[in-house]
Amino acid sequence: MIRLRPGDVARPELTTSHLSGVIFMTSMFRLSIAAIAALLPFSAEAAQFQAGADIFNGTGYGSSYTGVGGTVQPSGAWLGSVADGGYDTFDNFGFYNSGVSSLTLNRQVELLSGNVYRFFDTFTNNQSTRVATTVNFFGNLGSDGDELVSYDAGGLMVSCEDDGAGACIDDAVLALVSGNNGLGIQAITPDRYNVRFALDLAPGESISLLNFAFLARDEDGPLDSDVDLAIATGQSLLAAPRLEGLSAEQIARIGNFNIAGVPEPSTWAMLIAGFGFTGAALRRRRATVRFAA
Repeated sequence: MIRLRPGDVARPELTTSHLSGVIFMTSMFRLSIAAIAALLPFSAEAAQFQAGADIFNGTGYGSSYTGVGGTVQPSGAWLGSVADGGYDTFDNFGFYNSGVSSLTLNRQVELLSGNVYRFFDTFTNNQSTRVATTVNFFGNLGSDGDELVSYDAGGLMVSCEDDGAGACIDDAVLALVSGNNGLGIQAITPDRYNVRFALDLAPGESISLLNFAFLARDEDGPLDSDVDLAIATGQSLLAAPRLEGLSAEQIARIGNFNIAGVPEPSTWAMLIAGFGFTGAALRRRRATVRFAA
């Protein structure tokens, strides 16, 4: 279509040859669009799956839990833990299974956008004396012993279920983030994820610990590019942990991250979009810390 600007003079006369050329070009354009459409099923990138709203809230499962830590009886299920996550990625993940008895634990667990589970846990010393203890953040992974760790550095572990030949199979690829200042000590042995945090709290003192689990998986199966996406997303969470929905007071209590700045929600939206673009491009390419009173 020809658009006229102010001052332009319309030229209504069209010769037969001009008209034939327009018709020919229009036909070719439509054919090109049809050809591209026919190829789309073969060339389109598979979408990332949606992680499940599998957080145990005491009576059932949903996308969040806020309340005390511990278990409910008679089932013994852990409050705020993630049952599955999708594709059997977890066999129950994200709770503190030791070192908590002398402290009060309150949890805020959420499935954020972009397949990110966030675990925000606050420990308070309600005793009359100082408490020094090591709490353990635990997860039973769905690999059933066939874990393949592709990245382990600086508070980030990336792992998946091994197909026996050094590639990922079935489960989503996991980016497990435990902090960026050395407080969390991570390990996977062989499909049990453990992070130890050594705490030292004066009477009345509180500290919060922040853990993340990001799940990457194409709908048609985990790919090598999902490992790259998990590493990239995990590193981004280390550099700028997702804090949306947390108050300034909550953020000030976080002990396992050195937080340089808090991204605005719009910034995180752009980052999430960037992760998706990075994943598509990749597919095409084929220490203990003690706290003073």
